[in-house]
Amino acid sequence: MEEIVRAILKSRTVSLESVSDKYDIYGFKCLGKAEKLLDIDDVNGSSVYIWHVKNDILSVSKNEIERWAIDAPGTRHWILSERKIPEFILQSLPKDFKVIFWGPEKLSRWVGESVLRGELVVKSSDIEELPILDNITEYTENYGDKEVLTLKPLISLDDWLKTEPSGSFNSIPVYILVKIWRINGFVVGPESIEENKKWVLVEDPWMEKLYHFRNEDLLLNPPELQKIIPSDSNWLSIKSLKERLKPILDYRKKENLSTATDLVRSTMLEWWRVDIQSLELEFEYAQIPAWMINFEDGEQKILHSQSGKIYQK
Repeated sequence: MEEIVRAILKSRTVSLESVSDKYDIYGFKCLGKAEKLLDIDDVNGSSVYIWHVKNDILSVSKNEIERWAIDAPGTRHWILSERKIPEFILQSLPKDFKVIFWGPEKLSRWVGESVLRGELVVKSSDIEELPILDNITEYTENYGDKEVLTLKPLISLDDWLKTEPSGSFNSIPVYILVKIWRINGFVVGPESIEENKKWVLVEDPWMEKLYHFRNEDLLLNPPELQKIIPSDSNWLSIKSLKERLKPILDYRKKENLSTATDLVRSTMLEWWRVDIQSLELEFEYAQIPAWMINFEDGEQKILHSQSGKIYQK
């Protein structure tokens, strides 16, 4: 986790300076000193020391935090801890200390959201973009015994917060499950001419929407996050799916027309209609980044990273 935190700090701080190893205090690793923290608004003035506390079964004890306070340089600190620190322990810090503490839950959300913003790649392999119909496994993670694509988010949590009323809640980055439909069939044009076509569509049960998939919509190297699965009743049946496909798959194409003498040529748009009966359909699961919003009254909702709307879990 320390290397992941360091990688994020490179893009989320201003003038991050390395510090001497002598500042490493038992249980607390000093990652550097920064002039400005982009994720924290209420820190102004002198530089801030950034600390990382590795994971452990036990919470940080009062003795540990007091020992750290004695040896820590300066008075302004940001602690990123994989261990819990009881709030009452922080009250024992010297009065001139200004300490911002992020516990395991807030730290994990910060890491997840940094990955979704594209500031951190958590898997080492670079993946070349390949057509989804030819090699789908290059982009996938396991979902049980199935393989799962990940689609890019279109909004950030910060974008949503700018337009929503203020209130107390916390958020956890998650994935919501959708389907990628691979469809093969015929379209029928002028004079009953048939052409074979292939399509790739996304079925999003949260937005109740079907739309065309593009390879550039893929999020490469997705992080590991919790998956939220929609109710079975929210998926389209095959019958309902086919009923909704026709207006999506029908299209108009330019056709060259000529007179009998071939002296006058013109161009017009002709309809090509999908032959629903000819369609062969198969799907793969996919996932879209989202946030689980936990409100102070205990209510939980899902914030969709593509629609910007919240839905019932």
